[in-house]
Amino acid sequence: METGRKIRILLIEDNLGDVDLIRFALQRAKLDCELTVINDGGEALALVRRANALPNPVVPDLILLDLNLPKADGREILTEMRSTSTFADVPVVILTSSSWLREREQLESLRIARHITKPPDLDAFLKLGFVVREVLDDYAAGGGQAIS
Repeated sequence: METGRKIRILLIEDNLGDVDLIRFALQRAKLDCELTVINDGGEALALVRRANALPNPVVPDLILLDLNLPKADGREILTEMRSTSTFADVPVVILTSSSWLREREQLESLRIARHITKPPDLDAFLKLGFVVREVLDDYAAGGGQAIS
């Protein structure tokens, strides 16, 4: 990450309540970030394709990706990201309401940083900001994918 600028986080999430909770969780973890929110899978795919076509795209430092989105699901978006030079190495944290082990195993082949089942209670949900901080620290230190 460049010094002297805010951390860029791309949040792809269609549930506006979850968007607000994630924003609050990031603030609670004292992450000074520029949060871009896309709440539609089709828009997310379009952004990935547009950015990959640019000579100097603005690339997020981390992507928070919900799997269940309208118009294109998170797996399709992640597959597209990993096939581009622009997004190939950006850490992605998967957010899902599913705790299905097979789903997690399928996503690991797409080099995810974390797979997080959305917590049912507020206190656990607000810890998400600290998980994001940990993933960013791991990548900054060259630790790469730390799936958990």
